[in-house]
Amino acid sequence: MRKRKKLIGLALLLLALGGGLFAVWKFIYLPLKYARLTQKLLLAAAATMDDETFAGQPIHIAIPGTEINEQNRKVISALKPGGIIFFGFNLEDAAQIKKLTADLQQLAVELNIPPFLISTDQEGGYVRRVRDGVLQTPPAMNLGATGDSELCRSTGYHVSRDLGQLGINVFFAPIVDINNNPQNPVIGLRSFGATIKAVVDCALPFEQGARFAHTKGGAMPVIKHFPGHGDTHVDSHWALPVIDKTLAELRAFELVPFEQAIRSGAPAVMTAHILYPQVDKDAPATLSVKWLTGTLRGDLQFSGLVFTDAMEMSALSKHYSHIVRPVAAIKAGADVMLYTSWQEEPPAARTQILEAMKAGELPRRAKPNEPPSALESAVLNQLTAKLPYLEISKYLPPDEARWYSEYRQELLSRAKPAAEPMAAETLKQRFAQVKWSPSKKKGGPIWLAGRKNKP
Repeated sequence: MRKRKKLIGLALLLLALGGGLFAVWKFIYLPLKYARLTQKLLLAAAATMDDETFAGQPIHIAIPGTEINEQNRKVISALKPGGIIFFGFNLEDAAQIKKLTADLQQLAVELNIPPFLISTDQEGGYVRRVRDGVLQTPPAMNLGATGDSELCRSTGYHVSRDLGQLGINVFFAPIVDINNNPQNPVIGLRSFGATIKAVVDCALPFEQGARFAHTKGGAMPVIKHFPGHGDTHVDSHWALPVIDKTLAELRAFELVPFEQAIRSGAPAVMTAHILYPQVDKDAPATLSVKWLTGTLRGDLQFSGLVFTDAMEMSALSKHYSHIVRPVAAIKAGADVMLYTSWQEEPPAARTQILEAMKAGELPRRAKPNEPPSALESAVLNQLTAKLPYLEISKYLPPDEARWYSEYRQELLSRAKPAAEPMAAETLKQRFAQVKWSPSKKKGGPIWLAGRKNKP
């Protein structure tokens, strides 16, 4: 009897040890292996670029036309940007959009550069570049007024999914600005509401739904405009907004939706060209180390991709013409600089980055045993967002590439929605009952792409 008890005890001990070893292997060893190979892959992808290509990666540009033609092929081949942003003049029906995105990615292959992040503004309501092949949704303010978080979550899911099926892999929404200033000339209906609760209850579920769709091939959502564009009475397309609040005041109000979305796992943020003199009197958020590195990366612990708003907007181009803006933005903590043009300013930006690289102001790599340089971080963060589209076998040995791809697929398969999305037809029926508030402003930042380029 005693011998039997010893055998049972020994068996239980072995089972416990085996279970412990399995847990260590599954929950510690495999994630660490995946993280190590991810870093190896990213560094290998970055190492394949010459300095000119490396300097072009933080720049995203608009392009002329609805197809790859001699003009935009020449522009892209010379600049080798990290991404392309679409405006209405690029987009017709779903078939044309699919062909354009596929042709752009084929051009990236021909140029031997990483796949493009192809983006657009698809907020819903009056700010929607894609009119065919994507669920058409009410203005954010009217959607938020429903108070229905699951409706908002499903909306984000379907918009992301539909864009991804067209080959658009990034979209600049949802706005998480709280529209608490009735005189705001630029946000208005684009915000989900005038209170923290209204924004949190709808914008965050929208982002979460879109993020889930992104794991299944949809477009990556980008929350905007950090640190908050709601309490302005000036349009940053035309002038420099100033918000005279302390950081404590902003943390108690404007930053709340950003903080909660980041804590929830939001992968990307867009900055605002706004000056907050009580936080940083010398630079707007887009160019501010205090904001992007100190608050966003530091206090809020955001580790994802940071996009700037359009770099040609007057808030920057007129008021900070004395600053080398692309270099300042990267040093502040931005990863991607958006340009709604393709002539003059984007090539000049790459030249400025190259000059800063050569001068040691923006080193391509940090010194050994030091954290990544600002420019290296920008490129690596963007490559991280491009992981779903990278050809893994180009950067890892066959056995590692196979294991990495299988493990990544397993991780993605584990992603579960907070709730099953409503069917698209159900959403359309619900949207038919939502009355759209009239827009006070026609169009949007599309003017920049026209004004900043020669015929």
